[in-house]
Amino acid sequence: MSHQFQVSPHDEGRRADRIVRALYPDLPLGGLMRAFRKGLIRVDGKKASCSDHLSGGQIVDVPFEVPTRAERPAGARGGEASLPLIFGDDNILVVDKPWGLLTQPAARGDDSVASRLLALSVAGEGFFRPTPVHRLDRNTSGTLLVALNGPALRELHQAWRDRAVLKVYVAVVVGDIPLHGEIELPLLKKTGNRVVVSEEGQESLTRFRRLDGDGDLSLVEVELVTGRPHQARVHLAAQGFPVLGDVKYGSEEANRLWRRRGLDRPLLHARSLTFREMEAPLAYLTGRTFRAPFPEDMAEVIRLRGWRNYL
Repeated sequence: MSHQFQVSPHDEGRRADRIVRALYPDLPLGGLMRAFRKGLIRVDGKKASCSDHLSGGQIVDVPFEVPTRAERPAGARGGEASLPLIFGDDNILVVDKPWGLLTQPAARGDDSVASRLLALSVAGEGFFRPTPVHRLDRNTSGTLLVALNGPALRELHQAWRDRAVLKVYVAVVVGDIPLHGEIELPLLKKTGNRVVVSEEGQESLTRFRRLDGDGDLSLVEVELVTGRPHQARVHLAAQGFPVLGDVKYGSEEANRLWRRRGLDRPLLHARSLTFREMEAPLAYLTGRTFRAPFPEDMAEVIRLRGWRNYL
């Protein structure tokens, strides 16, 4: 069996191997590379290389059966498949990710933002799958940006590289944090999904501003200038102000006290995304800000400490 398809505008400029792999995610990589080496994959009738960058409208022949749409993930059915929506149009979604939910599945069948979007039949044209542009840790809640087509995804990736999207978090931290400051410490990801401050790590910059506090705890606004894994949690802990509820990097004493009150995750929330200067096809987003309300566990701590002005 063989199949012929036209390169979608979503895939403009992408490598041939990545386009084919996206259509056949279960195809072994060795089989795909073998098909390229033997000249069995052709573009506009000519032998293609895996590293060729293709254009929308080109015709690709592959020696594989017609691809089928992905089935609904087993981990996201019925009411579990819901996702709170902050904003949506033909190009993007801004969702309010609940804490406890993965951004992308770590294993087949995992419940995640990506699998819920498929289960809800949210999709762009052709075979483009809704794609989260960045990640939030499983236990971090808040604003998460999803691209619905290839041109939007490419522009958003470029905007991320250019730091044209302002990412603001709010956290409850242990201690009396200063009114404002910057934390510039290189971060290195180690085995076991743990991140440490290390001279061998990547440049990382966090800015913070205290919103309120009572000596024991502080409510702090955090801007991630860079976007390294676990950046906010590690940077704040390194300065002596760990996120409340953070078992990996936090204060064992404070966590034990609040665990008795039902707190069982780090109180870190992706509060807002602001688009600075955007290019086509997303120029209309320039200057817009999208915010996610605090989840109930975090709102409860804010109410208990008398910081109601920030709810």
